Formats: sequence, structure tokens, C-alpha cells
Amino acid sequence: MQIDDFLQKHLATKANVFITYEADICAHFDAYLRQLWPEGKVLIVTEMHRREYVERSLIPALKTNGYETLYCLCVKSAGVTYRAQIDESLGDGALENVVGIASVGSALLFSEVRSRASMLNIPCCALFDDFAPLDAFDACSDDESHPYADGIFFDLTAIAEKYKGDLRDPIQSLEVDVCAMRADLAAAMSMSMRVNAGVASALEEAVPPRIPQTGPVTEDDMAQLCEAYAWRAVAARLNRSQSSFQTVLEYADASPQFDTYPPAQHARLMAQIFDATLEIESLEISPEDCAAHQPPKDILKRTLQQILLQDEMRFDWLKRADDSFMDRTSLRLALNELTSNWDDFCTKLRPIADVLRSISAQDESDDEQIDAALKSLWLHAAKFAPSYTFLKVFNDMRIIEPALYI
Repeated sequence: MQIDDFLQKHLATKANVFITYEADICAHFDAYLRQLWPEGKVLIVTEMHRREYVERSLIPALKTNGYETLYCLCVKSAGVTYRAQIDESLGDGALENVVGIASVGSALLFSEVRSRASMLNIPCCALFDDFAPLDAFDACSDDESHPYADGIFFDLTAIAEKYKGDLRDPIQSLEVDVCAMRADLAAAMSMSMRVNAGVASALEEAVPPRIPQTGPVTEDDMAQLCEAYAWRAVAARLNRSQSSFQTVLEYADASPQFDTYPPAQHARLMAQIFDATLEIESLEISPEDCAAHQPPKDILKRTLQQILLQDEMRFDWLKRADDSFMDRTSLRLALNELTSNWDDFCTKLRPIADVLRSISAQDESDDEQIDAALKSLWLHAAKFAPSYTFLKVFNDMRIIEPALYI
């Protein structure tokens, strides 16, 4: 099934998002914009690395075909956000007759463009120079006729140049993220949480193509990998809950105490946790004991503050812990439900662990041991994981630390 048809089936019947993956798309991107929007005023928002293309090719082509163009060049600078720069370009009556906003560049840029388009109820689209971010299909407008961006375009030429033909890291990153999302889905379903039926279907499509590690990468290979990333974004949109793995990545990004780790090392750590989990029999699990070790909310907050101070993190992460907090009664009931479905949960978890072990075997580092800082990262991030994810559940069951240190 095509992604746009899938979105119409599972989210909004009136949604119609145009998605394409092409090499040399810049040569005719203006034609795509003319398909999306009627003649009028178009705001083009871009970044420095796409400036030459936008100023010398895209804007002149649109003007030739009768479009009036507004232009916003977003420059990374201290104290001036992309949002502020976009707002400035829309001041002084510039909004009148704007038929769309086009983002040309990164996922961060599109996130800000979509946010402004949503507030102003204006259609938008994106031309990405990287694989689809998790929020690619988030709603861009409250208007029922525009629940998503009108178009999501991928410049395969720019993506190939960015990765210099070596796609091992993005492939592994996708595989690890999809494995984590599947494990989260299995945990939620085992606790009888309602999950959109389309999430599992989208994750089945989010499988990267088998690309040879040597030799040139074909355009078709690039397009398939782009599409797999897009399906992952669709799954994230349907699920609406942040995954365990994304929580870990965001925690690492927010703290100066942690480095960026290769996906294969994350895979090794997850596989070790899952293997330890699979050795547990349901009769060995005591929901009552796990619940008894859950500290009261005020005491837990002080513990989490110490962790955040240690990692030089902002205290706004406490909001995440508040959102996922369960009192002892709620936790006991949730774990009772998981225990009753433990065999089924392990049946779903086992093949995921096998895939993760396969990915970790591709780690090119000499050290097969998990880095101590990476262990700390996962242990600390687990304290802020969303409800009903495997990371939150395994933290509540006190599985993670013994799995990593014993």
C-alpha cells in the first residue's frame, strides 16, 4: 500500500499528502509546487547550505510561472531561533494571499515551518536533504483539509552526497529504532493498552533494503531506504507515544555527559537487556514486590533531580517523569496484566532480540563490552521513559541494572 493511501485509511479520509523520492528533484521542484498550490504568494524557507539553489533556481522558476515569492533564509545564530526568523519574514502584511510555505532543508527547519503553518492555517510542504524525521507526518494545520503537509519530497542526490555512499549507519539506526518500537508495541499490548492497528502494519513496511556494503548505491536502493524511513515516521505518527530508543537518544543529546554512540552499540545493550528478560519465568515476577519498591512521587522527584543535576540536564525533564508516573496500585495492576500475558510477550520479544544481536555483531569496534557511560545513559533515561514502553516497564521491574552489570 502507498503511504498516502495508508494515511487516508488510518488517520484522515480527506488527507492527501504527495510523497516522492527522486534524484535531481531540484531541477523540477517548482513544478511540484505548482501542482500543490494555485497561483499566489509562496514563502520559501531555507538554510545556508541550500541558499544557492533556492536563490538562483527555485525562486526564479516560480516567478517565471506567475508566483509571487517571499523568502526567508534561516541562519543558525546564538539567541535567534528559526521560528523568530520565519515570523520576521511574515510580518508587515506579508501573509496576505500566501497559498503555501515550502521548507527546503533539514528536519529542524521543517518542524518550525510546520509549526508556523499550523498556527496560521496555511498549507506547507518539505524538500528534505536527509531521511524522513520521526515527526514528518505530524499535523501541520487544524483545518480538516490539511491535517498533514501537502507534500513530502526527498532529494536523493543530496542525501547520497551527505552520506558519501556509506549507508551502514542510517540503515542500522533505522533497524534499531524499529526494533525498539516493536518491543514498545509488544509491551503495551501485553498490558492490554489500546494501540492503533496500523502501527504494526507500518512497522512491517519500515524494513530497509538489502544494500551491498561495497559498490555503488543505486537510486532505487536510496529510494527504498527513504521509503522505509517514511514508514517509520508513519508508525510514530499513529502511535503518538515516544519510543524507548528515542527517549534515550534525546537524553544523550540533552546532556553534555554523554557521547554519540553507534547504533550497533545500542543494539548490543538492548539485546543484553532482552536476553535477560527472556530468561525470566512469569512465576518469578512479583508485581506486588515491584510496586512496593515504587517510591512516592515526592521522594522520586528528589531522586530524579539528583540524576538530572549529575548529568547537567534541565529540570523540565521532570515533566516526562510526571506524565509516566504510576502509583503503587496502578503499577501493580499493570504488571499483573503483563505477567498474565508474559509468554505471549516473550514470543514477540525473542525475534526482536535476535535481530538486535545480528546488528550488534556488525560493530566494528574492538571492544565487545558495553561502555560504562552507555550503560549509565540507558539507566538514567529509563527513569523518564513514557508509560507502557519496554524501557519504563523494565525499569519498574528492576530488570535493566542487573542485566547490564551482572
